[in-house]
Amino acid sequence: MNQVNLPVTFNALTIEKPGAPVTLQQKTIGSLNNDEVLIRISYASINKMDPGLALTNGFNLPLPYVLGFDFSGEVVKLGGEAKDGLKEGDQVFGRISTGGCFAEYAVAKRESVIKRGNIPAPEASAFGIAYLTAYESLVVTGNIQQYKGRWIYVAGAAGGVGHFAAQIAKIYGLRVIGSAGKAASLELLQKLKIDKVIDYSKQDVVREIMGITGNKGADLVYDSTYAQSSYNQSTAVIASGGVYIRLGTEMQLNRYGVKDMRAVVEGRGAKMLIGDLGRYTMDPQYKSQVPKLTEALRQAGPWYEQGKLKPVITGTIKFDAAALQQAFDDFMKGKINVGKLVVKAG
Repeated sequence: MNQVNLPVTFNALTIEKPGAPVTLQQKTIGSLNNDEVLIRISYASINKMDPGLALTNGFNLPLPYVLGFDFSGEVVKLGGEAKDGLKEGDQVFGRISTGGCFAEYAVAKRESVIKRGNIPAPEASAFGIAYLTAYESLVVTGNIQQYKGRWIYVAGAAGGVGHFAAQIAKIYGLRVIGSAGKAASLELLQKLKIDKVIDYSKQDVVREIMGITGNKGADLVYDSTYAQSSYNQSTAVIASGGVYIRLGTEMQLNRYGVKDMRAVVEGRGAKMLIGDLGRYTMDPQYKSQVPKLTEALRQAGPWYEQGKLKPVITGTIKFDAAALQQAFDDFMKGKINVGKLVVKAG
């Protein structure tokens, strides 16, 4: 490991203002708080929210801002004593709620940094947001432990969040129905050994799910797509007495131009729950529950080792402004929606 002294100046893929294209700029980190560590970034994954934040800066990050909310990399500087077991040279992964991972260096809170063990660096970079979003929605908010042996329908099961949700549901003993419409997506679901796969380009999703469940519907439905066509289908297959878990706040629904389908869900005698990883940063009620997310990150390692949980990396982007901008554009056009795409920084 090369010694790093502060201040450190480095390259970052930045956005000057909302809507501006990605550009390569230099940034400087001058100091660390006791609860922080400096990470030399190896990989950072692109999440569905990144292209939207490039257009809106919905988190009000200081200008110019750097996106990227999860990473793998190396600890190169500690902001305080090594009391939590972290030390310089550790290979780690984690999340940074304020972004900054599309850069050569970033500052992370110690509580959100986990040693990556035998998880390869590209895969490890995908756990911070997509996996945690699925885990928070299903395990923390949805309490899926009580649904062992019952049917869950995961809409968009081949997507970044969806493919984690499908795997987590299987880990907890649920029977999983997943839908996809592209050859690559369907192939991914077959590799993940999803119990029932529906090709929505050729099959009627509602009819298929009702057939699978004996016309009862799925006891659990998880929809992380932000797509109205998907909402129309997924709300129609929730069983009476079941739980429908939607990813996204009302503000996010408005951003994507989709309807809140709560009335439809409740009209079927089911309950709607909202998954939202962002509230653990924004909402005082949830900030105290951040240790649950840290434990979830720690759990990713054993599940990976046991072959139960695997991020599917479908593309690697070089550390280049034009390449990242193109990836953002492709996300917005719906061209990228299979597995995870990562940026190689180091």
